[in-house]
Amino acid sequence: MATVEGQRRIAQCECGAQLAGETDRELFETVQLHLAHHHPELLGALEPEVVFQMAENVTGARPTGTGG
Repeated sequence: MATVEGQRRIAQCECGAQLAGETDRELFETVQLHLAHHHPELLGALEPEVVFQMAENVTGARPTGTGG
């Protein structure tokens, strides 16, 4: 899913990190990087559709947590 200009896709990790991407694909890649670095036991456990369902479009927002 592409976002409207100025919007980002944001998903909240249970650890409190906000993970963001301009598209669903970018968001999924960011989530995978975050999991690899911070939650390696969960790497591969989340299908893309699950990440997309957890995400929301947010206008002008920037993530507060780290993606990597």
